[in-house]
Amino acid sequence: MNNISLLLLTKNESENLKEWGSWIYKLKMVNEIIAIDDESTDNTVKILNSLDSPELSVSVFFKKLNNNFSEQRNFGLTKCKNNWILSLDADEIPTEKTINYINKLSLEKGNNYTFKRNIVYLGRTISHGQCLNDLPIKLFNKDEGKFIQPVHEIWDSSAGTIDTNQIILHYSIKSLSDFLQKINFYSSIRAQELLDQKHRPHLWEIILYPKFKFLELYFLRLGFLDGTAGIIFCLAISFNSFLVRSKLWHLSQK
Repeated sequence: MNNISLLLLTKNESENLKEWGSWIYKLKMVNEIIAIDDESTDNTVKILNSLDSPELSVSVFFKKLNNNFSEQRNFGLTKCKNNWILSLDADEIPTEKTINYINKLSLEKGNNYTFKRNIVYLGRTISHGQCLNDLPIKLFNKDEGKFIQPVHEIWDSSAGTIDTNQIILHYSIKSLSDFLQKINFYSSIRAQELLDQKHRPHLWEIILYPKFKFLELYFLRLGFLDGTAGIIFCLAISFNSFLVRSKLWHLSQK
C-alpha cells in the first residue's frame, strides 16, 4: 500500500481546521500532514498540532506567501516524506464517498487523479458555472511534475490523468463580504502576473470581458441551475474579471 502525504497551505484557518478532526483520520493511506503556514495569527498551528497522532504525523513549516501559491506548494513538496501527495486547502473537505474511493485506490505511477470541486455557499452546493468543469488534479506523484502559476495554482505534469468523478466540497465562501475580500486579493496577484507576462489591457477588455464572462458562466455553463446563489456567484466571478483588467491597467500606467 502506498502511503500519502497531505499537503496543506494555511493562513488563519482555525475555523476551517476545527472540522478536520471529524474526517481526516478516515483517510487510511494518509499518514502525514505537511502544512506550510503563512504567518498565521490565530490558533491554526495549535489545531494542526492537535491532529498529530501515532497514525498521522503532522509537521508545520513557516514560509511567507509572497503572493505566490505555487512556490508555497512546491516548497511543501520538498518536505513530504511520501511520493504520493494529496493537495488540499483548509476549506476543502472530501465527501464520505470520496474518502472511501481514495482508501480503495490502487495508486499507479504515471497517473494524476482529478476530483470534482463544488463550492458550498450559504448551505447551497454550487456545481455549475465556474464549478462545472472545475476538475483540479488533487492526487499525484511528486516526482512527476510541479505547481505553476502564482494564483489559482495548478499541477503541471506530463503524466496521464484519471478523472475520478469524486467530489470535494469547497467551503471557501463564508459570507459575501469574505468572498469580495478574496476576489480583491486574488485579482491583484493575477493582474501582476499578467503584467509580468507583458500583457497590456485594452479598453474593450475592461468593458466587455466581464459581461461575456457572466454570459458564459450563467448560460453556457448552466449557472442558472444553482438558483439565487448561482447568479450571485456568477456575478462575483465576472466582477473578478473586471478587477483583474482594471488593476492591470493601473499597473501598466506606472
